Amino acid sequence: MNVLSPWFLAGAALIVGPILFHLIKRATKDRIRFSATQFLKESPPKLQRKSHIQNPWLLLLRCFIIALLAFAFARPFLDSNIPITPSVSPPNALVIVLDTSASMRREGAWQTAIQRTIDQIENLESQDRLSIISASNTARPLISFDRWKEWPPNERTTLTANLLNALEPSWQSTRLDEALGLALAELEQLTDNSETDANKRILVVSDFQKSSKIAGIAGRKWPKDSILELASIQGAQPGNTGLRWLGWTGDESAKRSMRIGIQSSGQLEATEHTLSLFDARSGIALSEPITVYSSPGDDRMLLLDIPKDAEGPFKVELTGDAEPFDNTLFVTQEAPRSISLNYYGLEENADNPKQAAFYLKRATAGWSDPLVTFDISSKSTNLPIPSSNVIVIDSELDRASAEAVRSRIESGSNALMLISDPSRIESLGTLLNETDWSTSASDRDDSRLGSIDFQHPAFVLFADPRFSDFSRIRFWHTFAANYPDETIASVIASYDDGAPALIEATLGEGTLTAWVGDWAPQKSQWALSTKFVPWLQRLFEQAVGGPDQPNMAEMDEVATILASNQSQWKAIETNAFSNANPTEPGLYRLQTNRAERWVALNTPIEESEWDTHPIEDWEKLGTPLDNPFAKPETTDTDESDSRFENSIELESQQQLWRWMIIAVAAMLAIESLIAKRLQTRKDGIAA
Repeated sequence: MNVLSPWFLAGAALIVGPILFHLIKRATKDRIRFSATQFLKESPPKLQRKSHIQNPWLLLLRCFIIALLAFAFARPFLDSNIPITPSVSPPNALVIVLDTSASMRREGAWQTAIQRTIDQIENLESQDRLSIISASNTARPLISFDRWKEWPPNERTTLTANLLNALEPSWQSTRLDEALGLALAELEQLTDNSETDANKRILVVSDFQKSSKIAGIAGRKWPKDSILELASIQGAQPGNTGLRWLGWTGDESAKRSMRIGIQSSGQLEATEHTLSLFDARSGIALSEPITVYSSPGDDRMLLLDIPKDAEGPFKVELTGDAEPFDNTLFVTQEAPRSISLNYYGLEENADNPKQAAFYLKRATAGWSDPLVTFDISSKSTNLPIPSSNVIVIDSELDRASAEAVRSRIESGSNALMLISDPSRIESLGTLLNETDWSTSASDRDDSRLGSIDFQHPAFVLFADPRFSDFSRIRFWHTFAANYPDETIASVIASYDDGAPALIEATLGEGTLTAWVGDWAPQKSQWALSTKFVPWLQRLFEQAVGGPDQPNMAEMDEVATILASNQSQWKAIETNAFSNANPTEPGLYRLQTNRAERWVALNTPIEESEWDTHPIEDWEKLGTPLDNPFAKPETTDTDESDSRFENSIELESQQQLWRWMIIAVAAMLAIESLIAKRLQTRKDGIAA
């Protein structure tokens, strides 16, 4: 037996009234004198000092009525034999965004994040839905709503815990906005499936570094009644010191030094550190260690001298920091690529301002990467230099010369042929081993470039509409090239009359590119235009593996800058190349398009910063925050509320108070009859 309103039981204290009433002895008020008693002596009744309860059974009935009435108002119900069923509530749709960036490698952070996530999962019911998304530089779904639904309900927690325990943080930076965008897409999927009654919740488990990107969620539309919760994760150490690369001093010919940045963040006490330089391959120290003192908020730069005979790659280490995950910096020397350019034409053309070779030689003279060595073949030899990887053909070719040039192209060289005269079209056909190449007189002596393939490597840098206008460059030529219907060559650019301007063909492992027209200033404005030098550099870069790429990069840049379909990677401690992109910092040999070089991959510097986003940053983005930076939830309050609601339901079904009121009414009737009968008897005795 239980009651909903126990405070009404205090009304039972009113039984004191009947008790006092029954203790009071009524005194005789009216005295009637008659003649028979006038000669008798008065004898008043004797008063007893002890109280005596009159009509105890009537008193007991009255007390029971009062107690039963108070008990009825307390709304009693029976809960011993009736099971209490939990109230039915809408299912929960929970999306957990789990930070897997490099900063989660700090001591204690990852274990705490995994445990926090598992605690949330254990509180889910069988009808609830769960999705987990990992957040680093890219967002990746670990468990979708559909996959969670496919798992047996009694195995979901175990399967998810096994998946999370096998997961490790990446070495990339943090983009929470991208992961939240994916989480919102998951919740929108529920709406599409007509599951609109679910309680939608997104929980972000992260260390919330101030350097993590969250601006991308500004202006995003959130599902109705959805909430965002932030679960802040802390590591064992309150502060951190990290290394970052700031570049080289001097140039290749002078003594060079490394610029090393040392950055401290968080609640860090003044600490002594040691900075050391090593040869990465042998592990030998290349200089004496440098002692560094750091304090909170420090951001300083140090110079590390490189021994003259050291070629690298190098490894810089910082010791004395409690968090070592960002205390190693891998460094490689900048090694510019070289091009041996074989100019096949008249030697005097290279110094004649009226010839294309003059502008070709001077356009390549100032390049730092690739470095171009300009070699001129003698007219008498009619043979290209065997070691050249770029051949420029600025004359007619006899059959022997054409076969020699074609052989070099098929072996891997790239060739650029200038068809400035109609007589050279036959040499192009010979190189392509095709007939029916010819020229025809043009009815226009003033042309512009009309159609251009901006996806071609030589023109891709002009694809932006701000730089794609070639209409101001004029060409004055009197012939047009005609190619056969079936040819291995393709037209990359055409003049505004439809005649081909730039033709390209693949021969074996090399490429032949032909320009139809003259670069001399009296024949065109091309060599003097602002687009000529960058176009020529992009064209020649194809011979050495494409545009210049960095030798040092952060882990975020592997997939976007360094990797391609032809990329082959080999770590410094391994012997075999692999197509798989690196997943951790280190030194690697990168092989792309016949070129091989050292590449140093490092942890993103922003992962060393431990200051966190203030809650105001999230509020400004319009997120539906609920209990920001919450600790693990407890369900005691929810269970108490559910038990109270079940009690109300039981009491409303039983309605014991109605029967008690009926019993009170019946007992009041009995009490009235008994009281009246006692009064009548008393009056009779008195009479």
